[in-house]
Amino acid sequence: MIPPILGSLIIGLILGFLGQRSRMCFIGGFRDFLIIRDKDLLKGLLSFFTSAWITVFILNFIGKVIPFLTNITNVRLVSYPSFINAITSKFGLVSLIGGFGLGFFSTLANGCPFRQHVMASQGRISSISYLFGFYSGIVFYYTVIAKLLAKII
Repeated sequence: MIPPILGSLIIGLILGFLGQRSRMCFIGGFRDFLIIRDKDLLKGLLSFFTSAWITVFILNFIGKVIPFLTNITNVRLVSYPSFINAITSKFGLVSLIGGFGLGFFSTLANGCPFRQHVMASQGRISSISYLFGFYSGIVFYYTVIAKLLAKII
């Protein structure tokens, strides 16, 4: 069995290689499509979501066919009575607010965190400073903002 750190390293290297070669950027896909109707980056975004959906389906199927692998596939689905209940749950609201902040500030920084990671690995100082702020923001959000939102909501 592959240790988790080695598996993460292998997957990270594969995703980094593919990200560097494809210029994949989630926010750039939306931005380019909305501003100039360019669909190149949007195709990558759609293929990512399709691949994620297929992967979750396959992992669920493996977990059901071979029951002792359920903990390894580790796909947990949460069902809410309705879409509104999912959004208005504490997790939903905190995630929406955090996601809006991430999207807004990433758009101002001219790219999504995935693309910034790829550019930082290429040695771009602006991307390295973006990632410093990105990770500082994550720590601040979860230690301060998310706790405040959870108390308010």
